[in-house]
Amino acid sequence: MKKYFIMILTICMILMLTACGNSKSEVVGEYDISKLGGDFLKSGNEAYAIGTNKDGMPIFKDTDKAFNQAIIDYTEGFTAIEEEYDLKPISKKNWEEYKTYGWQLNTDNEDVRKQGSQITQFFDIYENSFK
Repeated sequence: MKKYFIMILTICMILMLTACGNSKSEVVGEYDISKLGGDFLKSGNEAYAIGTNKDGMPIFKDTDKAFNQAIIDYTEGFTAIEEEYDLKPISKKNWEEYKTYGWQLNTDNEDVRKQGSQITQFFDIYENSFK
């Protein structure tokens, strides 16, 4: 019985490691960012550097750097989305909710509403590394 458990555990670990090696997140070329919207791309911040994945989709060259920089750049927008839609703080596990609600942010503060739209645009690119 113990041998079967160890074998099943080993197979599960191998499958998990294989799944983590996502080739969609590998940058294979440059991308013409003039095709994209988003103030974060115009900032010139290296954290938002864009490349192309094997499917020709735009992806961030370093998704971790981009994610962390977006949290810094759009703090007010993330906070407003979290409060308005009663979400948990932004993380790499719940970013899709923020993508969904970012452009729907309902506030009189134009800067915060713009940040919400930017958050959605950011995650439009961010998701290409994983889907």
